[in-house]
Amino acid sequence: MSRPQPSIAIIGAGLSGLSCARVLTKAGFKFTIYEAGDAVGGRVRSDVVDGFTLDRGFQVLLPSYPEARRVLDYDDLELRPFYRGADVFYKGRFHRLADPFTHPRDSIKHTRDPFVSWMDKWRTLVLRKEVLTTRKIERRIPEMETEDYLRDFGFTEEFIDRFFRTFFGGVFLEKDLRTSARMFLFLYSMFSTGGAAIPARGMQSIPEQLAISLPPGSLRLNCPVASLQAGEITLTSGEIVKADHIILAVSEEAAARLMPEALPDKLLPARSTTSLYFTTEQPLPDLPIIYLDGDGKGPVNSACILSKISPDYAPPGQHLISTSIIGAPSSTELENVVRDQMARWFGEGAYQWRHLRSYQIRHALPEGRQLRLGDGPLQAVLAPGLYRCGDWCEDASINGALISGRRAAEAVLGSLA
Repeated sequence: MSRPQPSIAIIGAGLSGLSCARVLTKAGFKFTIYEAGDAVGGRVRSDVVDGFTLDRGFQVLLPSYPEARRVLDYDDLELRPFYRGADVFYKGRFHRLADPFTHPRDSIKHTRDPFVSWMDKWRTLVLRKEVLTTRKIERRIPEMETEDYLRDFGFTEEFIDRFFRTFFGGVFLEKDLRTSARMFLFLYSMFSTGGAAIPARGMQSIPEQLAISLPPGSLRLNCPVASLQAGEITLTSGEIVKADHIILAVSEEAAARLMPEALPDKLLPARSTTSLYFTTEQPLPDLPIIYLDGDGKGPVNSACILSKISPDYAPPGQHLISTSIIGAPSSTELENVVRDQMARWFGEGAYQWRHLRSYQIRHALPEGRQLRLGDGPLQAVLAPGLYRCGDWCEDASINGALISGRRAAEAVLGSLA
């Protein structure tokens, strides 16, 4: 006689929750996902405004992420790659930093950058070789901050300030580069091998693809959870759900509210970001590249013309410009200040750009001063029948979210073996 199927509840339909559900589905187990929002995705969401696809905060996928390669169908996502490099605005004009392996001509052509010494360029190549030839290099160094690692490696302060602090400051959402050097090395290897890309129809295509395989009736949207305890969930509607196994697949802030003991450490302030989207029909540079604030004067840390990367992001004949700010400034003059900066970057026509929408994401990334290097699904277990997953359990990335969800599912399956 076969054992009756256990009841399984997943709280949250972000990437971790969906990754967990994917593994449980393949193993033949039934479950129900309770999602507070009106769609899947968590922080990976997109809106369509006047025919433009606006991601909720500037986000990219690194195609070399090992877990993403294993889980996602890249052909179906129709990934659109960024140019391997960046245009850094410094002292009144842009300076091109090109990947010498994918764009050798551009790399040779732009050799007289005022803030990049030949030694910096050489050390960049040495670092690339190290991350590509040393297996799991992020596990082979002591825990330290990225800024200290870059200095110890020999990069000049000028190059750190003009490039690393801006580019990786935008990735980490903090420009002091306090983030774990282990995380930096992992991401550096991912950028070196696969660059960055976006799905043709927006970042929300990623969670939507994961949700396609969900069994009918297993997803309940607009169902926020008010509280939980072992074996029981209470929804804000008052409904009480009994479950043998509960997976907490929510943000660190939500986990702290629902079950403080789920956090491995005390809750640190999350990292925030602000994105302003504009459109214009005026001619703009054609290259699908990211533009960086090498001057460090801001407020915009980076910008890109998304319609040059994926034309599907904008209606025909129109451009979509994304501007990204680290933090969540509250100035009522922010739009005007951003226009001033974009006019310096792209010309006076920026004053005629039409503002589409702004997003202020206060909980964009968890604090990442240390990179948790878990060895298996045991870290997902909080108590018998209670599990946790999320990028804050692994590392602050799409890859980390997917891994964490899989490990939570494996922990559930292990308890049922």
